[in-house]
Amino acid sequence: MYSVRITRTLRYASRPKPDRISPTTPALRTLLSNTVFLLCAAWVLGQPAPASVSIGAICDTEILTLKTADGVRLQGVVFRAVRPKAVALFLVHGYGGNFYEAYFPKLAEAAVHAGYDTLALNMRDHDAGPKKSSFTDNQADIAAGAAYLRELGHKRLVLLGQSMGTNRVLYYEAASGDQDIAATILVSSPGDLFEWNAWQFGKERARATVDEALNLQRTGHEEELMLVDLGPLGKALYTARYLLSMRGPERLSNPYVNVAKVKNPILIVQGGADKLIAPDIGKRLQMAAGPAAVLASIEDASHSFENHESSLSEKILTWLSTVVP
Repeated sequence: MYSVRITRTLRYASRPKPDRISPTTPALRTLLSNTVFLLCAAWVLGQPAPASVSIGAICDTEILTLKTADGVRLQGVVFRAVRPKAVALFLVHGYGGNFYEAYFPKLAEAAVHAGYDTLALNMRDHDAGPKKSSFTDNQADIAAGAAYLRELGHKRLVLLGQSMGTNRVLYYEAASGDQDIAATILVSSPGDLFEWNAWQFGKERARATVDEALNLQRTGHEEELMLVDLGPLGKALYTARYLLSMRGPERLSNPYVNVAKVKNPILIVQGGADKLIAPDIGKRLQMAAGPAAVLASIEDASHSFENHESSLSEKILTWLSTVVP
């Protein structure tokens, strides 16, 4: 029913059409041979991967690698409709996530059935493991995905951020001023990341962690790893640079500041049973965004919308049909 292809690596420096530089890497071939690839191939079916696939279906699925302007390789998947709309959907995961987890598979299936080419792309700090980059580096990651979708012929894009992905997409729009973004979707936003940490542990402990990172920065050790307690998310290794870029006094990750700079229609979706974030975040984002923002909630849904993927997809696609028909 669905065609799945391994594709080339592309380099995206900025808005111009990128050069094609190399075939798929051996590491990606390994990825495609294991169960992760089978999951990706089965996305649009919602069942175990079929023994064979055929060409000419309603969805053409490609696993790909993009290269950012600063040389970072990012894996992802694109779902292409046979009769695509002019607008494409770009899915950006949250902290510790990746392009093939959470509700992204079912949303991609629903979106491509509605005619939206859909790209889900790893950010450079995807999955678990030590975090060494800066929050602002994700601007280059999103720019690479946007450039790829433009190469496919899409002049208008919809950005969807999940959890901390909401901070990523809002910063991208505020910093880049990208006029091709037709709409923005914010799902399970944690709000300001310092405030989230203070909500979990109290302001004194949250400030102590930032102070530790600032001390490392002042002494020339901002690339030194710190063990950071993330409460319900466990513990993780961050460089001082990474932590300060998200929570420090000069952080650019504050969504309430960045959302005020977004001029396109905004949909904010929160789970009614989301215990990972403060309950007032959706309303605060809506107030900061102004009249362009719509706030919606799905009763009994958790942070990841497990078992509520269909309701989430329906809400998103219904709203999209009204703002970018």
